[in-house]
Amino acid sequence: MKATFQIPDELYREVKAETARAGLTLREVTIGLFEQWLQQTKQPAQSSPAVDWLNFPAPLAHLVAEDTTDYDTATMRKSITQHWDEQA
Repeated sequence: MKATFQIPDELYREVKAETARAGLTLREVTIGLFEQWLQQTKQPAQSSPAVDWLNFPAPLAHLVAEDTTDYDTATMRKSITQHWDEQA
């Protein structure tokens, strides 16, 4: 089947030059890319469990003093260290 695509001129020139250097045709590269894309879409997605980062509880948040207003690393470490023995 014959298909016509419109792509940006600069992209075409760059791809055409690279295929020539590789000793390939645009047709070969295009078919290869389509085949690769189809293989990827047919593979089951390796999904990791979704994490609700907006509501994710910070594991040491209960050790940070409630009146803390400076959240730089040194201040947070100091606050957590001071309250470490208070955890139940």
